[in-house]
Amino acid sequence: MQSFFSFIKAFRIPKRLELKNAYNTLTPNQLGIFVSAVVITIISIVIILVHINNYFMVSVPEDGGSITEGIIGIPALVNPVLSVSNADKDMTTLVYSGLMRKMPDGSIIPDLAESMPTISDDGLTYTFKLKSKLIFHDKTPITVDDIIFTIDKIKDPLIKSPRKAQWDSVDAVKIDDKTIAFKLKQPYASFLNNTTVGILPLHIWKNINSTEFSLSGFNTKAVGSGPYMIDSIQKNSDGTPESYSLSRFKKFALGLPHIKNINIVSFANEKELVDALISGDIDQAGGISPENTEKVVKAGYAIHTSTLPRMFGLFFNQNENKIFADQNVINAINEALDRQALVDTVLYSHGKTIDNPVPDTILADSNTEIASVDIDEANKILDNAGWVKGDDGYRTKGGVAKTVTTTTKVKGKTVKKTTTIPAGPKSNLSFSITTGDDTELDRSAHIIAEQLQKVGIRVEIKNYEMGALNNLIRARKYEGLFFGQVVSHESDLYAFWHSSQRTDPGLNIAMYSNPRVDALLEKASKTLDASDKENIYKSFIKEFNSDMPAIFIYSPQYIYATKSEITNMVIPTLTMSQTRFVSIYTWYAKNDHVWKIFTKNKINN
Repeated sequence: MQSFFSFIKAFRIPKRLELKNAYNTLTPNQLGIFVSAVVITIISIVIILVHINNYFMVSVPEDGGSITEGIIGIPALVNPVLSVSNADKDMTTLVYSGLMRKMPDGSIIPDLAESMPTISDDGLTYTFKLKSKLIFHDKTPITVDDIIFTIDKIKDPLIKSPRKAQWDSVDAVKIDDKTIAFKLKQPYASFLNNTTVGILPLHIWKNINSTEFSLSGFNTKAVGSGPYMIDSIQKNSDGTPESYSLSRFKKFALGLPHIKNINIVSFANEKELVDALISGDIDQAGGISPENTEKVVKAGYAIHTSTLPRMFGLFFNQNENKIFADQNVINAINEALDRQALVDTVLYSHGKTIDNPVPDTILADSNTEIASVDIDEANKILDNAGWVKGDDGYRTKGGVAKTVTTTTKVKGKTVKKTTTIPAGPKSNLSFSITTGDDTELDRSAHIIAEQLQKVGIRVEIKNYEMGALNNLIRARKYEGLFFGQVVSHESDLYAFWHSSQRTDPGLNIAMYSNPRVDALLEKASKTLDASDKENIYKSFIKEFNSDMPAIFIYSPQYIYATKSEITNMVIPTLTMSQTRFVSIYTWYAKNDHVWKIFTKNKINN
């Protein structure tokens, strides 16, 4: 140990003259080796320091930054009372807040409300208390009067709000400036969904009469209390909005949004939208079709997917084609359909197979065990039902003359009599599928026709543009219909399958009637207990699949393309495309790199 300290004591930094003398004693070869060694040492030290630095460095989200999102369509009614189009609803979700907010996972949390409501024992009264110090974007305080005004406008028949039916049987009662009670005529299990509607500022809209409500400039230069407020609007020569610039609202009820600015840019169609993504003119876009997904990925975008409650299937109309009255035909079609092939081919695997009308957002895992295609079983069902396959490969029933021999006694003698029974009308196992001229719908219908041809069913495809198709649907003028239903709330199941909705303007497009199903849907709408409700919907599915008024095939995914810098985005289950924005105040568009030991302080700041 003593020798070690002696060595340390003796060690000193060489003097300049000593270094110079040592340098002069080196040969050229020795000097080259020395210089090389020094360079290698320096490089090695730098590499080691970089690795050490990278080891301790982490990427953390940081407040600030901006994003530019492209959408299809023009937001012209940025108003929760009037919004109908996806473009309108996208903007409304950014600009307005409701008493409650429905999150991407389906949960409902307080927004302007201080807490979850107090619900009376009979389920007929919901009482909410507002948070303190709530204000609109223009710094005007929010009170119960604003909420009552919004509900009154929704119920106003002259305004024709698409949400009117949800509120017609509800009375809004002011308790005080911060407390409101909603009184229902009967228990309604999905009522909390109603309370997510955005609240209008009374002081801005009170002088605008009902007939001019949809014409007001505040439908574009909207003022709400949501996470983002409108700063400016860029319009074209016709005065139509082309883009909106928004900034974060510092007094948003759920906290300061992390992203500072958001720009919303409108496009006429998906081609223009995708071109803008690839060129880098926009940062992100939703609703990308499956066939364009690979193109967007190659351009460097991250893809986020969510299975929306859009339920596509084949609906049957017995009034237009009697073969659908034969349950054997329906069962055979169900066995012959290769659902996974449709998902893989039409949706490029961006979807899931389904076999009933209840989405996972209402009943978890309601479509998990989908029966595989069974051509042999389909043929067997049709054979046993008397549908005979002809030389052309298609099936018919009837149309064959029969010879019947009878014997009688005439004066003690046996007399044979041969009678020919004329051929009855021949029934062809064929029907038409009516659908839209959209690429996805058209391809799906043609693949279904090809699959059914394998079991001897002839299918004709009839395509219509969406306006004409809607008219045919309202008139119930189709044999088979390939179409989709959007089941955003439980009440949609009632609208689609209760027998009272069989005729226009009802939405029961299969004209399905089953008293047991009616009773189950009515019971579900009034049931608050989650376990009881689950059992009701399981019974509904069992009853539905026994009758099979429609065959459900797939639910497509919602495809959202963003830059990789966007973090904390959560869209596992969306009920509607605009709900991707409900948690946007938690997103980050900017990242920083710090040492791990500083991570906590960085995030807290």
